[in-house]
Amino acid sequence: MSCNACAKVFNLFRKEKGCPSCGFSYCSKCLENKIYVEKLKAEAKVCMKCVKPSHVPKVIEPPDTYYKRLGLNMSDNSTTSKDHEIQERLQKLKQNEKPMVSLEEEIAARLKNIKGDIPSTSDAELAQRLANLRGVPISTLQSKPVLSIVPEMRTEQEQANDLLKQYMEQAQLDGQYKNEFDSLISDMEARVQRLKDGRPMAKTTNDPATAASDSEDEEIVKKIVGKIKVEANLEDEENSLKENDELPFCEICNEDAKMRCLGCRYLFCKRCFLDHKDDDDGCDRYEPYKHQ
Repeated sequence: MSCNACAKVFNLFRKEKGCPSCGFSYCSKCLENKIYVEKLKAEAKVCMKCVKPSHVPKVIEPPDTYYKRLGLNMSDNSTTSKDHEIQERLQKLKQNEKPMVSLEEEIAARLKNIKGDIPSTSDAELAQRLANLRGVPISTLQSKPVLSIVPEMRTEQEQANDLLKQYMEQAQLDGQYKNEFDSLISDMEARVQRLKDGRPMAKTTNDPATAASDSEDEEIVKKIVGKIKVEANLEDEENSLKENDELPFCEICNEDAKMRCLGCRYLFCKRCFLDHKDDDDGCDRYEPYKHQ
């Protein structure tokens, strides 16, 4: 808060005081004028705004006869030269008033002044200019191509039947493709299963091209199976090396490990495994561990 007169902020040394006349907040320096306050029926210190009205002299209004005399003078056309000048100016302004124009008409007039006169060129002249530019006779431009639109002679039922027929043909093609794909997949699965079992595959056809493709497929499948076996052996060796190289201590408290988690394959003591146990990650099962 601050004083309404000097705008200084109130603090511990400048306390806030209220004017007993108007009620606004002031500091002690701005409440130095002492006058008689009607509310309190006594003298009190007030602000400058409440002091001024008491010193301003009252405006004395003229009597009613003064206004009657002015009215009579106006009726007698005894106006001054200044009044005549004002009336003449008002009359000239009324005569020079422009008619009211709508906003759209005003915008159109402004655009016309900006653009100037628009050249009027007929369609025939434009067509002739275009023909001259292209170097062709004007008759070629005037002849418009006629589009041949064949009217629809079928009924709604016939249209629906045709659409249904197209849908059935498409569904039949999709089913045929699916059957062929399923047969190829089943054939490949059977070949892989025979290779796993170590049984020789039976030849179904005597076509040399088919036999060559089958032999190529067998070689590819054998290579894939051999690669998978090699990778599996490498993983087993890595796991065995890890198990042999790992320290027989708990992963958390470094005490002797008693069990191995089947989810994360880490070693734990019994107490730490119970804290580590989690059903969502598959770490809820274990196997007993004994250091070799």
